[in-house]
Amino acid sequence: MAEHTRAAVLTAPRRLELVARPKPVAREGEALVRVAATAVCHTDLEIYIGRHPGVRLPRVMGHEATGVVEAVGPGAGRLRPGQRVLLNPIIACGSCDCCARGRGNLCRRAGLFGREMDGSLAEHVVLPERYLYPLPEHLSLTKATLIETLATVRHAQERARIAPEEFVVVLGQGAAGLLHTQLAKLSGARKVVAVSRSPAKLALARRMKADEVVDASRQDVVAAVREATDGRGADVVVDAAGAPALLAPALEMLAPGGKLLLYGISHRPVADFTTFPLYFKELTIYGSRALTPEDVGPAIALVAEGAVDLEGFITATYPLERAAAAFDDYERAPGSILRLVIGPGE
Repeated sequence: MAEHTRAAVLTAPRRLELVARPKPVAREGEALVRVAATAVCHTDLEIYIGRHPGVRLPRVMGHEATGVVEAVGPGAGRLRPGQRVLLNPIIACGSCDCCARGRGNLCRRAGLFGREMDGSLAEHVVLPERYLYPLPEHLSLTKATLIETLATVRHAQERARIAPEEFVVVLGQGAAGLLHTQLAKLSGARKVVAVSRSPAKLALARRMKADEVVDASRQDVVAAVREATDGRGADVVVDAAGAPALLAPALEMLAPGGKLLLYGISHRPVADFTTFPLYFKELTIYGSRALTPEDVGPAIALVAEGAVDLEGFITATYPLERAAAAFDDYERAPGSILRLVIGPGE
């Protein structure tokens, strides 16, 4: 008789069902992973409530995950049973023009684990071993779910190339924003200004080495940035919030020759946008999509060495049986949550 495992299946918007399925088997070059923890991010929430375009249901969500290798298939020689791993959720074809240029994150046939294919809100998953990265024994598998986000943050900042002595502003201090704040400081930024509407998140940003914080609910953000940068404006603005209304003030607070890094994701149009500031101040806008395999190892090292602090990022944890409750709690209070983590349950 075949062994079974369980998965939380999204059958309709806001409807998760815990389902028993045959336990997957590792084939050639693959590894079977017992999932330890899955972090829930805004992308997952958008899928859950039915607002993320192009997702076909039923679907097992989850892409920010860690686990333990349970078995390896023929030809999989890099990993061994018992090894603790981080999942890279960007599944690329390996053969299109983007993949050939080493940019698998832009793969024309790419899928995100938990969006185009079933993901990690399950007790077991199978992946080709190239998508699995060993984790040091001393790292918490729950906290290590944040390393995938850190890798995307690293990828974004590598594109914008933050230079020593630059003034950097980070708009939004959710989980990704706090990681941007830390990494910008590690990159040698002269001053990092963290912007948020949440006093609690601004307090965390202070702990994450932000030089100054701006409460967007009480202060004129553009004026505050000008004051913090001695009147010159920011050299780099990182939009980690993704609200269309932030684009105009972000361009306004940039110094001539400055760079805008659009990290936050939004499907909404930007109203009343003009390109004049791009011309007049000769600004550069960078987009950033996901991560590449080259971002994962350095991200693991930053956490393993203690250079990046993940303390305080996990707002709450839930067993797999209560996955629906986790998403309901997230939908009720998204602004007060950094990351919810769903574990294997009983």
